[in-house]
Amino acid sequence: ESKNIHSFPHRHLIRLPTSFTASLYTFLSKMSSLPTDISVSLSANMDARWKSCSEMINEMIITGDGRRVFPTLEYDIKGLDPLKYYLMYMHFDFVDDMKLRYINGNWTESPSTEEKGAPRQVLHHHGLQLGQNWMDRPLSFDQIRVTNRKSNEQKKGPSFVHLFTQHRYIPVLTIYEGDQIVHVSKIDYTAFITVTSYHSAALNEFKTNSNPYATGSRQDRRHKRSLVSGETESSSSSSKKVKKEPASPAPSSSDSSVSPVHSPSPTGTSPFPFIPMFPTGLLQPNFFLQQFQLLSQMTQPMFVNPFFPTLFPTPPMSPPVTPESPSQTVTSQVKIETAEPSKEDVTVDV
Repeated sequence: ESKNIHSFPHRHLIRLPTSFTASLYTFLSKMSSLPTDISVSLSANMDARWKSCSEMINEMIITGDGRRVFPTLEYDIKGLDPLKYYLMYMHFDFVDDMKLRYINGNWTESPSTEEKGAPRQVLHHHGLQLGQNWMDRPLSFDQIRVTNRKSNEQKKGPSFVHLFTQHRYIPVLTIYEGDQIVHVSKIDYTAFITVTSYHSAALNEFKTNSNPYATGSRQDRRHKRSLVSGETESSSSSSKKVKKEPASPAPSSSDSSVSPVHSPSPTGTSPFPFIPMFPTGLLQPNFFLQQFQLLSQMTQPMFVNPFFPTLFPTPPMSPPVTPESPSQTVTSQVKIETAEPSKEDVTVDV
């Protein structure tokens, strides 16, 4: 026969210690105060920029070498457990399966034929962090580089993401707790079209003026760069002109009366001293007199020509010179100018 529980005396009930009851109450109060819903939004600085780009049909330039995503993907996260560890991943999803072309000022769509695989997920460089740390500061994926070259995902590192050109993508933030996905965030106005050059002049101007890394297309930067390039060209042209000018010969330090190397003597370096190498020797005084004296000293003819003696006659032999002959003084002057260079000549050649 069952008995009513209320018929048992109160002394049979289990009484918990007061300290344990207070601890349990405090724990339950803390659990009830913890946030239960995770919310993700763009930071205040980037939210307005993404909205402005979306109104102008946002285009994102991708290159082979890799390009920053602008505006930057920067988020504010709330609702995480402060005492739990989380991982943050980013990837880009296709908005649709269409390929876009810009024709006559409008975007036209056609079915995409590219073979698509699983999107690449980029782990945030902070790695595993407590929920409190993620919520204390904005979460920025500024390390991501988008490229239209698939091989760069393997060559240049995990922050490079391959995207197809002329397709519409949307960034996706995924929050992991351990190996479990606890939140996935897609913000509709962060979608963009991948291009290799901007088609909208207004969007180009907006991003150029807002992006600190896009200073190359600003008017003042272009002007400064043209000035610098003009100075460089002028300096290079002047340097080329200087190189074309012949170097002036250094003055000789020798006291010798021998002519420098760049100004050869009338007889030059020919094996026949009476044949001048340069016509400038003809201007020297007593040149013909010296040549005549040299010819008169030769005992053998210059050319032995047994076949055509009339065309190349043998020079007449001059009588031997006696000490009393007045031509001895001239001969001695010729003998002073030796064909072999002196020691000072060698110094001048060096």
